[in-house]
Amino acid sequence: MFTIKVLVAVVLCTTATLAAPQRPPSSGADKDAVITSQQLEVNFDGNYVNNFETSNGISHQESGQPKQVDNETPVVSQGSDSYTAPDGQQVSITYVADENGFQVQGSHIPTAPPIPPEIQRALEWNAAHPEEDDGGQPRPPGRG
Repeated sequence: MFTIKVLVAVVLCTTATLAAPQRPPSSGADKDAVITSQQLEVNFDGNYVNNFETSNGISHQESGQPKQVDNETPVVSQGSDSYTAPDGQQVSITYVADENGFQVQGSHIPTAPPIPPEIQRALEWNAAHPEEDDGGQPRPPGRG
């Protein structure tokens, strides 16, 4: 029963998002964009598919299915989106939402800077010397 409730909530949120009034673009190809294809299927077993494409090149594909995780059965979703950014860059996104959280990938998403070498050496030293770890407890003053 929990799975059906979650599935219904996901579908309702997706539908509400797609149905919400959008600020109309003032000019360009987006102004006259229309949905050219759409597929929305929700099955009684908890599986679903939600795909659509628009005339201005926006594409969305998403599917989900229940997955047994411990004593629960959450709906695991995966999908992708692609569109052309205002600067002309082609943007592609893939994602998974599962028991590990929401994980998104895309070439346009900034990445963290590399770890500085001295910090990396300190992390490696700490990992190699666990016996010297005091469990993160602060030492009393005067005991070095």
